[in-house]
Amino acid sequence: MIFLILSIFCSVITVSFFKIFERFKVDTFQAIVGNYFVCVITGNLISEKAIINTEFWNEPWFPFTILLGFLFITIFYCIAETTQKLGVSVSMVAAKLSVVIPVLFAVLFYQEQISLIKIGGITLSLLAVFLISKKDKNTSSITKNSWVLPLIVFAGSGVIDTLIKFIESKFIPLSNAGNILSTAFLVAYILGMFFLAYQNIKHNKNIVTKNILWGFALGVPNYFSMFFLVKTLENFNASHIFPVNNIGIVAFSTLASLLFFKEKLSKINFSGLALAIVSIILISLT
Repeated sequence: MIFLILSIFCSVITVSFFKIFERFKVDTFQAIVGNYFVCVITGNLISEKAIINTEFWNEPWFPFTILLGFLFITIFYCIAETTQKLGVSVSMVAAKLSVVIPVLFAVLFYQEQISLIKIGGITLSLLAVFLISKKDKNTSSITKNSWVLPLIVFAGSGVIDTLIKFIESKFIPLSNAGNILSTAFLVAYILGMFFLAYQNIKHNKNIVTKNILWGFALGVPNYFSMFFLVKTLENFNASHIFPVNNIGIVAFSTLASLLFFKEKLSKINFSGLALAIVSIILISLT
């Protein structure tokens, strides 16, 4: 279980970086692009067969990694924005409750059976996202439409999980999952560089070394949060690991937000957090 603990630890560190970026006035998008460069390099260094030595563009799953790479960079940026505007706990609850979407996908497209318990969990999860996102109206940084960001994170994270499950079941054995992820990271990096080039040409916005270096630091825990999760799945059943992983990330990211970033949660937010944990358990029950 040491790999699962390390995965949760790296995930909490990853999301905590976004609060640090806010404090040190780091351009979040530039840092995220730098992060994906490190993810690609790290993945190639520890992989038995590096993607840079393969014709990955000829693989049947490559078109799907283009979509996956686009989702990686856009949803990761939305998670960063949610973290900075609404808090660590909100972003992680929205991201981890997205387990609802692959469950619904399996029911609709693979005709998997769904129990009343799972339906109850799905219903509670939607309520949990709303409650954990509800902030004090007097908070100056909160706008009337602040619920939109968590909703995008919720939907986008769910689509990412669903797409990864689809790719793995359709095209590859689990042993090649690292190549797909590294390719998606590469696509995310290239798309990010194109956008930064556009900003430079259109708005004369230069890339700042400080932002990229912070991104390099972010890339290490971001990559290993997924790497350690995959290592855990090699030895344990996914239906047991994902609930523990999601609950652990939600709980410890909330604890980190309270202890280190002095975020304040109302009674309504705490009730949403409790519902989130209960809903994850219910959704994961077979």
